[in-house]
Amino acid sequence: MEEIERWLMFSYWGSYLKEDYMQVGLDVTEILMKHWGQVEWLRGTLFSYDEGLKDVDSFDTVRKEVLSDRDRYELYDVTFFNPTVTEEIYVNRLDIFDAMLTIQEYDDLKYFQTEDPALNERRTQELLEVFTDVASLPAIHELWMPDRDLTAFMGHPAYLYRPRPLFERVEHSLYTMKTKNEVARLVEEFEAHVPSEWVIDYVRERLGADAVQEMADGKVRVLFYDREITKSKVDTREFLRTFEEDVDQFCREKEVTLYKGEAS
Repeated sequence: MEEIERWLMFSYWGSYLKEDYMQVGLDVTEILMKHWGQVEWLRGTLFSYDEGLKDVDSFDTVRKEVLSDRDRYELYDVTFFNPTVTEEIYVNRLDIFDAMLTIQEYDDLKYFQTEDPALNERRTQELLEVFTDVASLPAIHELWMPDRDLTAFMGHPAYLYRPRPLFERVEHSLYTMKTKNEVARLVEEFEAHVPSEWVIDYVRERLGADAVQEMADGKVRVLFYDREITKSKVDTREFLRTFEEDVDQFCREKEVTLYKGEAS
């Protein structure tokens, strides 16, 4: 069977991250070890996949290795065998570099699409718990899962506002780091003019009361699926385009323009 890579979780954190991305990646690794157990393989991937470390059950060992050779681990990945699937080895891989974070799988979400809806729902909930732990890190302002359908979001509400010209560049790793000033300005403007309560009411009105939950540090968790991760309630990208238009209208009524186009 052909491997089809999917991102279970991802963040274009290069557009906002202020902390040392290698350290934040280690914080994510520690959370994943809590859920998934030992690291099967830690590798630096800047030039080629090297031998790295295998079968590591101590987070302190992982941290010491990464921080002992920052050049080698400028880009690194961490491989886990996810224990929530027992039928066969289920590989998840955390990729860390300055522009983004991804947590990948290689079976096109087939383990979330079994013939047993209860199993699908349980695995979705288990992934949501990992997602919530990762997204709760203070350094992570926005986190999505999974990649193609954008079935869940956790972060600051401003990151739901995604003007296409800007985020086409955010989502291209060659340009992600170059968007930091624009994204920071946009987030600041959004938070100054669009109350979180307005965003929460907006989502609840369209997706249901259970679709959005307030979290710590002003973050929200929005679920665009219905119980199973592959059962979308809406076309999320279309939802976000409509959200953008409605935010713009809300702001026009206050004589405010949030996104003024690309910086010169």
